[in-house]
Formats: sequence, C-alpha cells, structure tokens
Amino acid sequence: MVKQHIVRRAARVTAVGLIGFGLVMANAPSAFATCAGHCQVMKRCADLAKGKAQGAAVRTEYQKCMKDPENYK
Repeated sequence: MVKQHIVRRAARVTAVGLIGFGLVMANAPSAFATCAGHCQVMKRCADLAKGKAQGAAVRTEYQKCMKDPENYK
C-alpha cells in the first residue's frame, strides 16, 4: 500500500513537471528563429549589393555592406 502511494505521487509530480516544462518551452524563443537582427542586415545587404553590382562584383559589394551596414549606400 505504501509503495502504491509513492508511485501515484511520483506519477503526479512527473505529470505536473512535464506540463510546467512544456509551458516554459512554449514561451522560450527558438535559438534557430532569432538572429538578433543579423538576418535582416544580411538580407538588406544582399538586396543592395545585387542592385548595385553585376556578376562577381556582387560579393565584394555585399562584404562592404556587411562591414558597415548603417552607412552603406
């Protein structure tokens, strides 16, 4: 009887813990989804470089933009 009581209590604690863990993970941002603005800068620089240069010069323009994205034109 005591063993049965311990097993039930352990099952309840485990269930509550899993639900709590699920709630915490649902509110946590994904490490793959956030790039702290870096992804937007990369996209912006790629668009600007493609509009400004042709062929192999696009990569050079992209690198210039990534060095100083705020002042690149």
